[in-house]
Amino acid sequence: MNLSNLPKDVLAVIKPPIWDSYHYVSVLTRKAYEGTIPGLLSPGKKYRILDYGCGAKPYEYLFKDHISEYIGVDVGDNPKADFSIVPGERLKFEDNSFDFVLSSQVLEHVKDVDQYMGECLRVLKPGGILLLSTHGTWQFHASPYDYNRWTCMGLAYLIERTGFEVVEYKPILGQLAVTSQLRLSFFDSFANMIGVFGRILLAPVALFYQFKMMIEDAFTPARVKKRDSAIFLFIAKKK
Repeated sequence: MNLSNLPKDVLAVIKPPIWDSYHYVSVLTRKAYEGTIPGLLSPGKKYRILDYGCGAKPYEYLFKDHISEYIGVDVGDNPKADFSIVPGERLKFEDNSFDFVLSSQVLEHVKDVDQYMGECLRVLKPGGILLLSTHGTWQFHASPYDYNRWTCMGLAYLIERTGFEVVEYKPILGQLAVTSQLRLSFFDSFANMIGVFGRILLAPVALFYQFKMMIEDAFTPARVKKRDSAIFLFIAKKK
């Protein structure tokens, strides 16, 4: 898939440079979405889509020819968002009004997860799809808040108790590679404290760790990845 025409802020999320500390996990996440969304779209059909906690709207391009309306909602001052809300605010949309709700790396930053998930359910049409990714194992990263981590079972329970049916889920970055990512994330934070010189020194370290994680992921059994992962992408349907 040609990504060259996408905005720089989107590429920074889904395809950062290979010397970036989050290159490998970002590419894996992108590929998980690329391997999921097209299979959920019917030829010639248009969908109303809510990107709930939209950030740069990094996965809007995957819906390209199927959009009747793509609405981004976020907290704070995000110029990419169509609507700004405060945390915990009820969405200003009618019940049963969207075909898809996309929640990408948002839930770990949500204090009241039941309220957030309830809004996802409320605005979706019956049979509508929730695509939700969030962290299993990850370092603290407040932006501005960081509240939650999940096991695969815990996240499935949250989604199902809200009123969704879990269709499937995909693990992203297995247990062995997660340990390397955590170390690299520490080095990244330390390099940022040093400044420009630190970033220069970090580049070869990050490059080494990208290849290290690729090897570790290749040797991690699928059943272990399914159980313990840095990120889980869940596909769920409103009953």
